[in-house]
Amino acid sequence: MRILVTGAAGMLGKDLVPVLARKHRVRGADLADFDVTDREAAERFIGAERPEMVIHAAAFTDVEGAEHDPARVMRVNADGARNVAAACGFHGARLILISTDYVFDGTKGAPYVESDRPAPLNVYGRSKLEGERLARQELPGVTVIRTAWLYSAGGRNNFPAKILKAARKGKSLKVVADEVGSPTWAADLAKAIGQIVDLGAAGPLYHLAGGGFCSRFEMAMELFSCLGIRDCELVKVSRENYPANVLRPQNSSLDSERIGREGIKPLRNWKESLREFAGMLGSHQVG
Repeated sequence: MRILVTGAAGMLGKDLVPVLARKHRVRGADLADFDVTDREAAERFIGAERPEMVIHAAAFTDVEGAEHDPARVMRVNADGARNVAAACGFHGARLILISTDYVFDGTKGAPYVESDRPAPLNVYGRSKLEGERLARQELPGVTVIRTAWLYSAGGRNNFPAKILKAARKGKSLKVVADEVGSPTWAADLAKAIGQIVDLGAAGPLYHLAGGGFCSRFEMAMELFSCLGIRDCELVKVSRENYPANVLRPQNSSLDSERIGREGIKPLRNWKESLREFAGMLGSHQVG
């Protein structure tokens, strides 16, 4: 199958392209190839490549930065999704759209399922939810995959990267203990998306995130333990006592059971993935 992956230089894209390339003809694209906010450019590029499937992973993902430029974020995440969906519809390509747990407000108190009503708290979440809506308006057959707390070795804005950078600078680090989610390693997510492609799963919406859930503090503790970091103390704080520039959901963990009913193997527990991720990083990352 001919597959186009947008956002190929991003956290997910870097892992997704080689995974798909084992069985398919894959073209990775990024901003240098075409600007998703330009509807005509999207149509020209997709028309020239003639993919049978597009996986739209390109997005503005800086949650705090999004608050400072909401118009740009909406252009990229909402209008961009619409433009790619319209081009797919025009040229007869299937579309998988990558979305986020931040479409929820985190007040449910339990993992979110696909039928739960979204209520985003911040610009990033609103832009991704609007992208889902606009893409479905242009292409009713779009498949949306929501994931959560994505991280990879090459990412700069993900949580592990941020806390490891901070750990190099100080003797102590404050981490929120009452913000809960489902950490997802991009390498695991890429493999699962590969299964979705191979099995032809075409439902309208799936949640796909690391198994289980934890707090930011628990994730940091596990990562420090795996990497043997002892010269930086983790200090547990509450959301109320931690300065933040953006509202985040208190518990945006995702329930991924529906995807299992499609014959897709659920992602492994977040601890198992994080331990393997830490082993790949090695101690040189924190020295």
